[in-house]
Amino acid sequence: MGARAQRLIDWKLGSGAISDIVIVGGGINGCALARLAALSGFRVTLVEKNDFGCGVTSRSTRLIHGGLRYLESFRFRLVRESLRDRTILLREFPGQIVPQPFLIPVYGSDSRPPWHIAAGLEIYGFLAGGAVLPKHRRLRAEEVRRAEPGLAAGDLRGGFVYYDCQAVYPERLSLEMALQAEEAGATVRNHTAVTGFLVEDSRVLGVRVDGPDGEEEIRARLVVNAAGAWADRVRRLLPGARREPLLTLLNGAHILLAPFPGAPRHAVYREARADGRPFFIVPWRGLYLVGTTETPFAGNPDRMTPTETEIEYLLKEMNGLFPRAGVGRESVLYAYCGSRPLMRVTGGNMNAASRDHALYDHETEDGVQGLLTMLGGKLTTARSFAWDTLRQTAAKLGATLPNDPGIAEAVELDESDAGLAVLYGPRAPRLRAFVRARPERAAPPAPGCPAMRGQIEFAVRHEKARTLGDILLRRTGLAFERNYEPAWAHATAAIAAAALGWNRAETENACAEFQDELGNTLVSDRRLSPPAAGSRLP
Repeated sequence: MGARAQRLIDWKLGSGAISDIVIVGGGINGCALARLAALSGFRVTLVEKNDFGCGVTSRSTRLIHGGLRYLESFRFRLVRESLRDRTILLREFPGQIVPQPFLIPVYGSDSRPPWHIAAGLEIYGFLAGGAVLPKHRRLRAEEVRRAEPGLAAGDLRGGFVYYDCQAVYPERLSLEMALQAEEAGATVRNHTAVTGFLVEDSRVLGVRVDGPDGEEEIRARLVVNAAGAWADRVRRLLPGARREPLLTLLNGAHILLAPFPGAPRHAVYREARADGRPFFIVPWRGLYLVGTTETPFAGNPDRMTPTETEIEYLLKEMNGLFPRAGVGRESVLYAYCGSRPLMRVTGGNMNAASRDHALYDHETEDGVQGLLTMLGGKLTTARSFAWDTLRQTAAKLGATLPNDPGIAEAVELDESDAGLAVLYGPRAPRLRAFVRARPERAAPPAPGCPAMRGQIEFAVRHEKARTLGDILLRRTGLAFERNYEPAWAHATAAIAAAALGWNRAETENACAEFQDELGNTLVSDRRLSPPAAGSRLP
């Protein structure tokens, strides 16, 4: 961009405060971009219509992995990029990203013989580079049986153990990136929906938003649409935008189970017997996360829950692999579903949909300047996607971008922070100091609740929580607890009301809104009961 053109754009934007970049969407990709852009010195505004990481990011299999199966389609660049990002995330977000051993049992009926898997794991280890995680190893059939006695024996021929990582709460990973962006100077706003674009002479000059403070305009030199599964819906707010989708949405359903007879000690990864797709059983905070499905989806990603057919599919695969489990529909504590935004494919071959990422430049494709749309991507490669986007953004703004800093120095946490790190990562010391400042903050909000009152206050005062869903689903994870009680929601509402200034009617409305969100997020037979007699609401 020439200096004359930039002066014209700046004149159109006006003399008021403007952003270099407005990012629409606070999922993992938008938050990663906001963080890198702010750290690189750009004036950044990030807006998210709901809460950070509340969409597809929070409804994933919660893994940070290289994509072992992508090797079969020769996507070596994607695997190497994923493994590089895995290393960086493991160093930068301790506790939130943790090593996870995976067992691949091999049966005589499998489509891939042992030598095939062994070769893949060798390449996987080579692409990973340095020895950040332990090397894979091969197991004989009897070793697999000793390691996992609950596995179906049948024609078991052996197995392999290899390491990837788990993002225990990817929604909190998104939040942490957003907060770090804010600390680097960005303006970061959740519960702020984009309602339209500011356009003049075929150039986007910002966005119109509707948030807690009402409607307003945010002017910017460049807008990045990072809305993930909602990217096509945001793009269609642009006057004259093409109607055909840029994305193919593929729903992935998951179920959460309590420990069952013969439950695995490792995460287990193998091909599903029904259709050969990847199938995971992953230990997760005392429960077992089982997934996933791949179902084409053309509806509204705002409201989606697993179908009973998807749940039954997962249960059947689960029982086939662990025959002593005997898990039925009544064993499912929760089920959830998210739409993966894959770059568009035509026809019915979903395997042709790329798991890679790309930028759609509206100047090149539509003749509209000042707007980029992020397409595709996956949880693991959010950082690389953000860096690719920032490079192109800087070029369009005529800015000099420093070189990619590469693998960051490891963040070290004190031993006293270890128990909190699974949720708070590098923010754990701040939470601990906040709780210690007032002894009453260490008390549980309700009997039997495993959280502290201080966590609820901290979420509201320092982590931008504005709803009970923000607190119970995405700050503390209490709604996922095996022994979750509706009374916890009411106790949380009373604490949040004091911090947010809710009156009685607003508190009751917050409880009703949480009930709706809970039902739309986690399929469960649990319901929000009325407050117990004597409970205190403002």
